[in-house]
Order: sequence, then structure tokens, then C-alpha cells
Amino acid sequence: MRRFGLSKSRITYGRQCGKRLWLHVHRPALAEYPPETMRRFAAGHDVGGIARALHPEGVLIGWQDDLERAVRETARALERPGDLVLFEAAFRHRGVFVRADILRRRDGRYRMTEVKSATRLKEYHLTDVAVQTWVLEGAGVPLAAVNVAVIDPQWVYPGGEDYRGLFREIPIADQVRPMLAQVPGWVTGFLALLNGPEPAIATGPQCHKPFDCPFLPYCEGREGRAPADAAGGGEEAPQAPDPALGRVDPAASAYLASLPFPRFYLDFETVQFAIPVWAGTRPFEQLPFQWSCHVETSPGVVEHADFLDLSGDPPMRAAAEALLARLGDRGPVFVYTDFEKWRLVELATRFPDLAPAIDGVTGRLVDLFRLTRAHYSHPALNGSYSLKTVLPTVDAALAHADLDEVRDGLSAQAAFHEAVAPEADATRREELRRALLDYCALDTLALVRLAHHLERRPRAVSV
Repeated sequence: MRRFGLSKSRITYGRQCGKRLWLHVHRPALAEYPPETMRRFAAGHDVGGIARALHPEGVLIGWQDDLERAVRETARALERPGDLVLFEAAFRHRGVFVRADILRRRDGRYRMTEVKSATRLKEYHLTDVAVQTWVLEGAGVPLAAVNVAVIDPQWVYPGGEDYRGLFREIPIADQVRPMLAQVPGWVTGFLALLNGPEPAIATGPQCHKPFDCPFLPYCEGREGRAPADAAGGGEEAPQAPDPALGRVDPAASAYLASLPFPRFYLDFETVQFAIPVWAGTRPFEQLPFQWSCHVETSPGVVEHADFLDLSGDPPMRAAAEALLARLGDRGPVFVYTDFEKWRLVELATRFPDLAPAIDGVTGRLVDLFRLTRAHYSHPALNGSYSLKTVLPTVDAALAHADLDEVRDGLSAQAAFHEAVAPEADATRREELRRALLDYCALDTLALVRLAHHLERRPRAVSV
């Protein structure tokens, strides 16, 4: 039997799906990582860097491309007397290799901390740390404490690269130690799996938990199915739903007909940072950097306005001021779900001098999601009332699938991060700017079409 190396990550893959582990080892070129996944990897790397910076006395064990040397360097570091802090300390036990994010020794007692770019403890974290604990203790490092460091979402960044308080450590030894007896079985089972043929495992819920599997397009192709986000494999694309099959409650039409003009149709795009970059913001806070607003000045006459800041500076105040200037102080403001409402509430809290005007806008909101869910039906909805599901039943000519790079909120965030990166050139930044504007404008044009459909009146004419 060939002896394959295992690691914490490989065991986590195997726990998710044996086929994912097998493909990762034997056919890694089949993996497809979308930009959002790559951004998450980069964010995790940045989080680890911040955690290390908070312990300036620590020593980094390098040699990412030479595992054997990393293990030897770790052993030499542990031979030194006294207290110490090691980053990425490397250990091997029974063919399993791991690195400990932070390993502390104080008064002869060891404490290991795994750093996660998450705000709470998750089940797969326990698997990760159980494997690490099993390897370290098998390699002769008794652990007096085992922790996971997660990001505190309530912490506010004071600026000046001061990230003290960003993390909170959660002791998990009581949850991990009962799992240690399972690790040898995982190791034996996964080594046997890697020495066999490609496992015959059908796609299912495991493809998305705890992470989207990068081999899913390959597996769907093997099953003769098109990937979930596009028609392919020789199959015909599904036909667009027939809007004539939709049913609108007359109560919705009467309510919409009673609303005055001008009417505004609003959508925000926001960005999140695991590690805040703007003073006064929190980890993973939804920060508006873009909005689109279609304005129906009179029945059937529609204008468009938008805002987008790709400077890299905090965009929130400029976005709020520009929006208030465009919305004025009268007329209903149509949104879809409470997302825009909560962004407005947060902006009012952040900028008290703008709060009265922002609160006035919040009081004018009309939620088309609730109206649609209560008063509209179509066979193609299948119980889903997301805007991307509803829109094709209203106007088949408008489709997010026709867009290029930016088709949803996650890809909009990825586009923002790429556009504000120092290495982005002017041509690429302009491509991303155009893609973001097109995507956000489509969302608000969709609200126009939906409102008109529910009101049962002709399509607006854009000017």
C-alpha cells in the first residue's frame, strides 16, 4: 500500500466527502475556485498575520515548501529553555503533518491556539483542533490548554493598525478530547481510501458543507448534469417562465396605484472586511460603497442615478449624502427585503448629523418582497421569492445570468476588493467599475418592472 501523507486540511476534506479528498490528492487540477473563495483564502491569511502581530515576541517557523525542515526547526526551537511563542510550529505523527497557528509555552506548560477568520466556534473547527491535538501530543508535546481564537464582531477598529481586542479565545479542550480516540480511525480509513479507486459518491448536501467543494463542477459533469449556475453538457437551457401564468392579488394592485410620485427604487451594494481597514468600523460589518436608484418621476417616465466609490477611502458618508440629495423628502422608496432598511439604520447611527434625514427615508420604505410574497404567485417560483427567482416570471428580458463578472452580492464584494487593491491597473479597475454599475442598475430596474407588474400597468419608458 502506498503511503500518502495526510494533514489537518486533508482530513477535513475527507470528513466532508471522501471523493473530495481523493480528487484533491489524485486530480487536484480539476478543482475550480471562484473569486469569492480565493478572497476568503486571502482573508484567512491576513487574519493569521494580524494574530501573529499581536504577539511580537513570537517566532515564525517558515519553510512552507519544506515540511521536513519545518519539523526540524520546530524541534530545535522547543529545545530552547524558558517561555516561548511559536507561529506555524510543525509536527508529524504517524504520517499526519500539522502546523499550530500559535503554540505558547509558559512555565513548562503548553497552550495551542487555532486562529479562525470566523465570528463563532463551528463544528469543523473541532475536527481541525482534534487532529492537531492528536498529532502534537503524539509527537511529545502535552497540551495543558487548547483554544480557538475567533473574531469579535462587536469590536470597533480604532485605526492606526491597532488590532488589540480583535480576537477572543474560546477554550475547547472539553469538546476536543473526547474526539481524539476517533482520529486514528480517520487516518486509517482515509489512507485506505487514497489507495483505492475514485470513490463513487453522488453529489448532495455534503458538497456545500462546511464549504462549497471545488470539485462540484467535475462531479456534476460526471453525473450528466449541468453545473447549477449554467446550462451545459449538451442539455438545452430551461425555457423562461411565461409571465402570463402569474397571478396578482388585486389588493396589491390597488395599494400600489394609491402611492404618489415621484417613486424611487433603491438597492445598496456593501463590502465586508474580516479585518477592518477603516477606523470606526467592525469586523464583517456591511458597509455601503454603491447604490443604484431608478426614479419614476411620473407614470411611465423613469430616470436613473447611481453612486460608486472605488477610491479605497471610507465610502459610507459620501454614499449617504449623495443618496439623501437624490431621494429628497417625499415619495415612496421601494426596496426588496429589509437589507436596505438596516443599512440606512446603521448609517443614521454612524452619522448622527444625517440621522433625521436618513430616518425620514427609512419611514418611506415600501418592501416589495413582502408585497410579492403575500400577493403574487407563479408556478415557476416553487416557494422561492428571491428577486432572481421572481424577476424571470415578470420580465424574461431581464436576467442576472446575462451579466458578466458581477451577478450577485458576493461577486460584487469580490469586484470591490479587486478594484481597490493597489495592484489593480486602470483598465481592469474600469472593467470592474462598469460591471458593478451594470449589476446594481439591473437590480433596481428589476424593482421597477416588478412594481409595474404587480400594479398591472404598462412598462416604463426610461429617459
